[in-house]
Amino acid sequence: AALVALPGVGVWTAEIYLKFALGRADVFAAGDLALQEAARVMYDLPARPAPAALRALAEPWQPWRAVAARGLWAYYRLAKGREGTT
Repeated sequence: AALVALPGVGVWTAEIYLKFALGRADVFAAGDLALQEAARVMYDLPARPAPAALRALAEPWQPWRAVAARGLWAYYRLAKGREGTT
């Protein structure tokens, strides 16, 4: 909440900072397009899940959601054969 209160810092930025700079193990940036696309492909969903739906999907991964995010990013890279969201 303190990070998001800063001008120009949104939820995604705060979550990525918590995950990588502070090493928090239970942070999940559900607004990340690569995570959404990885979940869509992995679970054979008709569309990318909205952030709220992706957060619900990630609930069982507590307290290691940051680790799960790294796994999804790796899966995305392999499934798509590239980095990025397209």
